Amino acid sequence: MLKKIIAIFLIFSTLLLSSGCNYIRKSFALDDNIIFVPLDSRPVNTQNVSILTKMWGKNLILPPKNVLDDYTKPGNHEALKKWLNEEASKNNVYAIVISVQQYINGGLIASRDIKNYNDYKKRLLTLYNFIKKNKDKNIIIFSVIPRLKPTQFSDSEYIKYNQQIVEFSELKDIVDLYHRESDVIKLKKIESGIPADLIKNYNNLFEINDVINQKLIDWTKDGYIKTLVIGNDDTSQYSMTNMVSRKLSQYVESHGISDKVYMLHGADEIGMEITARLANEYYKQKPRFHVVYDVANPENIFLPYEGANLKKIVEEKINFVGGKTDSNGESILYIHTNKNLGIKSDLDKYKNIGQNFGIADVAYINMADEKVVDAIFKYNPLEISYAGWNTPSNAIGTVISEMSLKAILDKKLLPIYKQDEAIRSFASFSFIRMADDYAYQAVVRDEMYKWAEVNGVNKDNIDPKLSNEELSTKMKPILDMLSKTYEGRVVLGKKIKKIESTVTYPWDRMFEIEVIPRIELGN
Repeated sequence: MLKKIIAIFLIFSTLLLSSGCNYIRKSFALDDNIIFVPLDSRPVNTQNVSILTKMWGKNLILPPKNVLDDYTKPGNHEALKKWLNEEASKNNVYAIVISVQQYINGGLIASRDIKNYNDYKKRLLTLYNFIKKNKDKNIIIFSVIPRLKPTQFSDSEYIKYNQQIVEFSELKDIVDLYHRESDVIKLKKIESGIPADLIKNYNNLFEINDVINQKLIDWTKDGYIKTLVIGNDDTSQYSMTNMVSRKLSQYVESHGISDKVYMLHGADEIGMEITARLANEYYKQKPRFHVVYDVANPENIFLPYEGANLKKIVEEKINFVGGKTDSNGESILYIHTNKNLGIKSDLDKYKNIGQNFGIADVAYINMADEKVVDAIFKYNPLEISYAGWNTPSNAIGTVISEMSLKAILDKKLLPIYKQDEAIRSFASFSFIRMADDYAYQAVVRDEMYKWAEVNGVNKDNIDPKLSNEELSTKMKPILDMLSKTYEGRVVLGKKIKKIESTVTYPWDRMFEIEVIPRIELGN
């Protein structure tokens, strides 16, 4: 009898291993954690990346809040360095992802100020020592080339000469590209009207950033960095951002490592794209995207804040996450630019062609197009991946990342014991996009700005308690509506039984919110 039991067990084990050995390995994997140093502490760079990471069965390990930046306050470098070394020494690490702007400058906003580069050589050396020590690990580094315009956090002189600095930056790129004498004359004229110290500081930002990125490229060639991502922050068709990016691309090509270094447009969505890329590598997936544009000739369309045409941005992001464009692809990515008023009929036409359907809503900057959201609500919103926040690159990269991970969920590649958490994460991400991109950014944010003006509140320097109370009041009716829209929907055999959510301002400003959904699943 015992021999019979043993024989049955061996047969069963053999069948499991032969048909799903990869699945078994992942079920008992020890490499469940991804150490993640974010671009900054906002939810788009922390919470959203964490949720997407749970969609493919991993945990995102973030630095403690008091280590990271807080709005205009840079992060604590010494504490971050200590935390990173401690986490990297553990044996359950699948990958280490580090934002250079957080590590060297203390966050994205801090990286836009030349004074936060005083210790960059020392910190760059520290980073080198860290990656060299951990060269056997899966290390991904991402860096961002400075934006075109000075920000509202710049000193008053910068803001005073904002337009002249923009013209200077654009002309410098044009001169570098075309070498026309007429442009050289214009450049000299613009430069002569800007204080020398402002020009010096502006140039220094790009020059130091270029030095840092060249070092990162060298370390990638040496094998210490597995994947390097360099993003272009808010820019335009011509700018010093583009000029630096172009020269770095040439430097990468001269090193022969174009398969390891990726130049992307955008910044805040890069963390989401990285986790999608890691997921596709882990499960050996190559998602195929059938891209549908609502405009003819997307290669000629330059959208606001972007330094490349629409088609290039879409295709570079698909390529980076490990996918490919394919007119017969199983994933339909619809790019909505507001040129086509027939979005509802297009949804009817394209939604049922592929199992995985998504909309990158780039009609407006910093908010959703309400008519698109209305059309989505006529369907099951959990059947349509969506993003429509901030810049076009942000929205496009977000929805491509979500669609990649939804494909992994649909194929049930995760271990069974991780599937419920992955489903909750998927539903949470979908709910956040509707609550943030649509409810807040397209509806409530203007209401909050008006409330702030009436009550003498500076929208960029708020009283958190007072503002959060008003935010919760104004958001409640829409959040209740969204909860009713999602409750009762079914995802991969699991019903969304209940959704509760809270909203707060993560920083002391009204530009963005943090949405925290709590989802209860039923059978």
